[in-house]
Amino acid sequence: MKRRPKNPAFDELKTMLPTALIVNGLILVGAALYGIFEGVTWRAFAGMIYGNLLCAGNFILIGSTAVSTVSGASEKKGRFFANMSYGLRYVGLFICLGGALWLNLIDLIPAFAPLFIPKIHYTLKYVLAGKNPPDLNNF
Repeated sequence: MKRRPKNPAFDELKTMLPTALIVNGLILVGAALYGIFEGVTWRAFAGMIYGNLLCAGNFILIGSTAVSTVSGASEKKGRFFANMSYGLRYVGLFICLGGALWLNLIDLIPAFAPLFIPKIHYTLKYVLAGKNPPDLNNF
């Protein structure tokens, strides 16, 4: 029986925690400022929690897809699996966010903002290190 490699996304999520706390703090400040003028409902906080759960789940799925693709049988099969996973993750995110919005359970901005936590984290990581991020379009 072939042993599956460990999912690296869990370790990356631990390093991403300070960025997530900063982003969530900014969302709370924005909700408080908005609340001064318009009032804040429970849906803003539910949206923030829901967005964080979707962000973490999406990131873990990315890690498991990467592990499965790298340890796959062939390059063609791995590329197909990665592309299918990429598309299905975005369709799933759209369905999850759209369903919760349609049921009026969350507000859009507090739910959507945490989805950018990985992008913000890696951008800041490279900028603060003084490096240019790798150009992922030239493979």
